[in-house]
Amino acid sequence: MQDLARGASLAYDASVVLRIGSAVFVACPDERLQSLYYRVDGGVRSVWRHLRGSEIHPRLLQEAEEANGKLWEQASALPLPVEFLIGYRDLAAATLAHLDRDEAMSRDEISARAIETVGFLEAGLDTAAGAVVFERSCQAATESLLEVWAEEDPLSTMRRLRRETDVWALAYQRFVRPELGRCHG
Repeated sequence: MQDLARGASLAYDASVVLRIGSAVFVACPDERLQSLYYRVDGGVRSVWRHLRGSEIHPRLLQEAEEANGKLWEQASALPLPVEFLIGYRDLAAATLAHLDRDEAMSRDEISARAIETVGFLEAGLDTAAGAVVFERSCQAATESLLEVWAEEDPLSTMRRLRRETDVWALAYQRFVRPELGRCHG
């Protein structure tokens, strides 16, 4: 039962970071910063593989944690509110620590920090109007999916959450660059 609870918690954390992080990715002005983002993203996405039964690769997580720090060092190159970037950095760090060392923030703390972080995005960018309401709806949908985590097949629930997270991530990209409406190619 504890493994199911930890799995649901990891899935929740990963969903938050991946959707919000999508706004960071689309704002990366060059391949160097995109590469740092991809390493963070890869570490967080390893949650999905772990929930399917794969081992946690310490080197991947270490690289993701290092990239998270380096991406933060380059924050001034990103056209996003610094408070938003701090929030993303902290959420990614918490998720990676939860996966690597099982140092978990509570779901309430992750949720509140995500709402606060998205509030900075909304306040700093006209194109991000409605981002906080959107994040609340993503959190509610995630909670609904995870309520059946133990009742149904956890693998099926995780797959549905992963697909939904990818869709929500596209919405975050549109908050930052509505003229793109898609990720870098």
